[in-house]
Amino acid sequence: MAKILFFGSTDDSVIVLEKLITVSPINWSLSCIVTQPPKPTGRDQTITPTPVETWAKEHNIVCLSFENDSNKPWLYKNTQQVIDTLQPIAPDILISASYGQMIPWDTINSAKFGGINIHPSILPHWRGADPVPWAIMSGDHQIGVTVVTLSQTFDEGKILAQEKIPITPEDTSDPLRTKLFTIGADLLTETLPLVSSGKIKAKDMHMPDPKPPYARKFTRDDGFEPWEDLYRSVTEGTDADRIDRKFRALDPWPGVWTKITNLQSDKVTAQDEKRLKILKLHLNNQKIVIDQVQLEGKKPVSWEQFVQGYLPKTTPI
Repeated sequence: MAKILFFGSTDDSVIVLEKLITVSPINWSLSCIVTQPPKPTGRDQTITPTPVETWAKEHNIVCLSFENDSNKPWLYKNTQQVIDTLQPIAPDILISASYGQMIPWDTINSAKFGGINIHPSILPHWRGADPVPWAIMSGDHQIGVTVVTLSQTFDEGKILAQEKIPITPEDTSDPLRTKLFTIGADLLTETLPLVSSGKIKAKDMHMPDPKPPYARKFTRDDGFEPWEDLYRSVTEGTDADRIDRKFRALDPWPGVWTKITNLQSDKVTAQDEKRLKILKLHLNNQKIVIDQVQLEGKKPVSWEQFVQGYLPKTTPI
């Protein structure tokens, strides 16, 4: 029985795990899982295990995690410890899906069939951590999922399988990513028997010159949109398509937000400036229509309620 060592951390990883245990090819078994350590989440910063760790416990599968480097979280604090801990497992193949850390090359190289990663982009386009929102925000018309061999650098292995799908004007990041990992899980289970039989033909990844854009992780600051630009997209339609794509790409986090002062106040100071998060919007007649917002420290309200309470009566918005 060939042994699979799985690396994953998110709900998307769980999609792949579910596929592996339900339709895994004959003579393959999921022997161990590696995930990222628990992290503080939510307003209360509660230490919470990854969805993968929770899934592993529910299915009585051994689950390990290793501390990451505080300065470079995609690397381990002690790489040799990882190698030594995983070596006795002696996996036949490594499978990675939305893991988030660099797997040691010694661990990949020691497996009989090496390692495979599921990446939600049309590699080599959008290598990196956040390909789906970058593709939406950049106005790409299609996206895809690639089953690629694990390499010594992120997302630069050999392509084993790839499938493309269109990006629609309604797509947002989370549902589209889920769709891609669902397709990727199917591709993986089709690919595994070909890998073990040696019948698959891996394709070299030809990196164009210049290299395609890299999908770095987003930060909260990426969601900022100047109030003046947002205002013009509503009143004049200026940059409406761009802002719509940005909203769909960054929903739910970091979301699109701006900074605004209480324009009904006669005396405005720097302390009056607050963050305003756009919770819902849509396009209509090539203009942005804002449906719901949340002012810093306040509850979500409709755009009409916000206008009445925060903007001057003369504001044409």
